[in-house]
Amino acid sequence: MIARPTGLIRARVRLGTVVAVALIGTLVVAVPADALGGTRSDGCGSFAVAKAWVHTAAQRREATLGLLVSTLQARQDPWSLNAGQITALQNASSAISALDAQVQNTCYPTRAALRADATQLFTNYRVYWLRVPQTHAVEAADRLAEARSRLGTVATKLAAHVGGNVDAQTELSAMNQALAAADAELGTVPTPADAVASVVTLVPAADMTADVATMETARADLIAARGALVQARTDGLAVVGDLGA
Repeated sequence: MIARPTGLIRARVRLGTVVAVALIGTLVVAVPADALGGTRSDGCGSFAVAKAWVHTAAQRREATLGLLVSTLQARQDPWSLNAGQITALQNASSAISALDAQVQNTCYPTRAALRADATQLFTNYRVYWLRVPQTHAVEAADRLAEARSRLGTVATKLAAHVGGNVDAQTELSAMNQALAAADAELGTVPTPADAVASVVTLVPAADMTADVATMETARADLIAARGALVQARTDGLAVVGDLGA
């Protein structure tokens, strides 16, 4: 999960946002008036095609947010980060639903008025640019905390058996060093490392540069923690081998 090529993903998300906003303009400008139902006598434009497209985009984002909520609800919450993230996701979903209802029910006198409202769907919530990778980071931190706990328990049990076995002692020392390296990147339950904790404080921004930098720092730390835990597991297996178990 955390080993995804985020540079490519981020570039695609940026392109997707630009294309989405551009499509709004295309839909409310290029579609023939008769296809949209023409202009009503009450002075409202009938931008049915554009509104339908916005509705589909909103529903897709609400579905994505719902899946993210379900994912975190199914996890343990060792860092006490999940509840706040779930609230942020649910609030975003509610706001998107309200915006969609506003777009569908508003009598827009001009194309520009419709576009001003519809564009908020892609600039005010950042579902794919922020909420998805942000939630994946929280989930990854949860999973790594669970792995760290299990490996710590194993290290404690192995310590009671190494006795005077020099090779086993050396491997166990290496295992504990790897666990300490993981803690330095991940934090020690219940206190997450600063980079991990910072991810859940991020909010959608017009300029996402700072948000992206924070997420990339956290991602790098999570990857480093995972690598350390993989090494700790390898060292633990070596201890078992040295003990002839």
